[in-house]
Amino acid sequence: MISGYLSIYLAFVVVVSLVIAFLVLRLKLPSPRLTITLLIIFILSPLIVGYLYVVYFNSLPEVTVPDVTGVAFETAQERLAADNLVARQAGSIYEAKYPEGFVVSQRPEAGRNVKAGRVINLMINAVSSKVPVPNLLGKELADAGAILQAADLQQGDVRRERNPGQREGTVLAQEPLPGEEAPTGSRVDLLVSTTLEVQSVPDERE
Repeated sequence: MISGYLSIYLAFVVVVSLVIAFLVLRLKLPSPRLTITLLIIFILSPLIVGYLYVVYFNSLPEVTVPDVTGVAFETAQERLAADNLVARQAGSIYEAKYPEGFVVSQRPEAGRNVKAGRVINLMINAVSSKVPVPNLLGKELADAGAILQAADLQQGDVRRERNPGQREGTVLAQEPLPGEEAPTGSRVDLLVSTTLEVQSVPDERE
């Protein structure tokens, strides 16, 4: 790694020297002292940065990022601190399977090797907001899915019941009922009509 850095550094010195020489000739700078000062600054700056990188950052030990998803943010902070890592709340998102305030995802991911002191960004589960369930009765199944998506809800289990008096795929019943409030992202189960004989089979998901 050091040899590669030195190669880049030498190439940088050559390029900077040529650029400054061109500027001196082109602009006819009156003060050679200024030119020499600029040249020294440009040459030494990457050397200093490289030295600090090698001495300080590169000497830090590596640790393996633990899995802190599915736990409270405070617990995640403690687990990460025990491995010399820093927890940072990067934002919030609603995930139905986790309680409020629990870690939904992390970056870098669990199992990666990082330098000690690295900041681990955590997405926290937000408070579940509620929305009114739209009235899907009499709607066709394809239209019902689009209506649910627009209301920030999901189509749940779909059961079929033989009803020759209704068009194929018409919604006959729903759970939750129209007008009830449901958490954002939750599922609405549907009962739809069919003109065919219905066999006793497990519920299907459309």
